[in-house]
Amino acid sequence: MAQTAQAGVLYTWHQTAASENMAGPMKLEMVFSDAAVKAGKLKLDFEAACYLDQCIYPQNSLLSLKFWLDGENGDGTYTRLNYIDFHYRTYPQYGSDSIKLDLNFLPNGMLSGFILANDTNSHFIMQSTGTSFEMLDTRSDVGPCGEMDVSCYGELGELRAQIPEPSSAAIAGLGLLAAWFGRRRRR
Repeated sequence: MAQTAQAGVLYTWHQTAASENMAGPMKLEMVFSDAAVKAGKLKLDFEAACYLDQCIYPQNSLLSLKFWLDGENGDGTYTRLNYIDFHYRTYPQYGSDSIKLDLNFLPNGMLSGFILANDTNSHFIMQSTGTSFEMLDTRSDVGPCGEMDVSCYGELGELRAQIPEPSSAAIAGLGLLAAWFGRRRRR
């Protein structure tokens, strides 16, 4: 199915305190529509589900959500554990994605609030105090967070908007423009 391009704002996880109760370093990336970020608040409680090639997309604010733990393989490589990969208007990885969000987009590019995501294979729940999020629970049907009903929890961090870095061409263009203005000024 062809998708139209949508602009969005990327928020990424920045760990502030590790937890011995986690199976590995946590990663979280969420992309929100520009309109959702501009509104300042977002409250969602939906299931993106596909049955018999019919898909339900009850929202268009959360464009993607990727969550995983980097599990050390012992040979310097990592495996993605508890992997959740939600994308707006694409077929869910395991048949359905349930997502609950109650978020505030703060002027400093930070998020605060509550996040729950479940793809029927893995889930995670996070809550913030101010801008500091805490992993309350993450489990999976496979892997160290889920075997023998083991929960992983406790990591602390922040979700920050990524500011796009200017391209090399844009920087070079600004340099040439400054040089041109400097030359004109000397004349």
